[in-house]
Amino acid sequence: MPSCAKGDTACPCASRESGVRGLDQRRIFVEELVKGMYVRSLDRPWVESPFLFQGFVIEDDETLQQLRSLCEYVFVDVEQSRVDVPERQDVDHSVSAVASSIQVTEFRSYQEFRSAARKAGASRMLAGGYLERVFSDVRMGKSMGTADAKDVVSDMVDTISASPNTALWLTNLRQHSEHTAVHCLNVCVLVLAFCKHLGYSREEMEVIGLGALLLDIGKTRTPDHILNKPGRLTREEFAIMKRHPEDGYRLMVETGDVPPQALGIIRLHHERLAGHGYPLGLSGESITRPILMTAIADVYDAVTSDRVYQLGMPPDVALQAMYEKAETNYGRDLMQEFIKCMGIYPVGSLVQLENGATGIVLSAGEHTRLAPRVLLIKDTRGRFYKDRRLVDLARLQTQDRTGRWIIRRVVNPAEVGVDMTSVMLDETSLPPVDQVDKDPAMRG
Repeated sequence: MPSCAKGDTACPCASRESGVRGLDQRRIFVEELVKGMYVRSLDRPWVESPFLFQGFVIEDDETLQQLRSLCEYVFVDVEQSRVDVPERQDVDHSVSAVASSIQVTEFRSYQEFRSAARKAGASRMLAGGYLERVFSDVRMGKSMGTADAKDVVSDMVDTISASPNTALWLTNLRQHSEHTAVHCLNVCVLVLAFCKHLGYSREEMEVIGLGALLLDIGKTRTPDHILNKPGRLTREEFAIMKRHPEDGYRLMVETGDVPPQALGIIRLHHERLAGHGYPLGLSGESITRPILMTAIADVYDAVTSDRVYQLGMPPDVALQAMYEKAETNYGRDLMQEFIKCMGIYPVGSLVQLENGATGIVLSAGEHTRLAPRVLLIKDTRGRFYKDRRLVDLARLQTQDRTGRWIIRRVVNPAEVGVDMTSVMLDETSLPPVDQVDKDPAMRG
């Protein structure tokens, strides 16, 4: 653990700062810290750190690991360090304020991210379990109420409000799953995040979220041999598949407790602006904005997921493909807003930086589309981090203008040997996806 430099009567923890020492301070990124450096200050208030003293020499590996998991950079006192300190730009005390204005997020450190991920993961597991039971019960011919569904959506609104990026990140767990319930859960998360981005009220979010959560309930009436078919559906089979919005609508009407707007989402989420959708072939203004928002989320999750009949697209490729067809499907303006909500590098994308490091995008936002927060998985030499690091690219790019913290490209996880699902399960403490019984009702 950190301790004061022995014999240092000017140590800050002794409240004897003379005003002479500390004049030569250099901002050092935490991956360049070594034992023997004297840490004068952090990139955040000391009270938000576990360190007892405001100013200390790095004595051991434990302190190095704490600094690397908590901070992105620190200020090192050259004079009081016992080792050489690399040259860096002069201290600019306004940097933290500038960086803070660039991005506001629900987590500022790896510990905060992991705590948020575990809370969101627990909420997701409960919601997923509820949906699995509902789909199973309806398939067996049992009736369902909506009180529990409304409670699930209310809890998801809380999660999205507290930690939208973490909730979006967890939708990537669907990559190796073929559950209708998982798809509906992801669509609900995506729609609620979209609602939050567009400024919808909580009451509106709960109604729209209910429709999104139950949008594919009608697939419980679709024969398994069609849902399970790995090849292309015949015209007759696709006609049967296209019944699921109407089937779901009728199932929910029978409950007598689903708001009309939510019923509209369930029934019409496959309608398209140019009139080529189903089941009614509606067009233009007859399709409401929440229905189009749900349609976007539905397609995005579908095309980025691995299915029995297709491999999922990378998120950034999917957004580009959807944008190209947006004018006739959802509206170009609405699709642009969804891209702003998701980010140029959507949450969950694996990216490689100019310095060679590899990480997972963990934040999205209009002001950080090109410089999100990233969970570093591999270092600049391609080695896995023993202790993963959360870095704010917007902040790092403000401080270091060499370009090494710019995203170079989105990479295929298999290309660099990263198992994204394993990383997510590790960070959230969720059980492996393949422990859940498979439900094939995912197509359409």
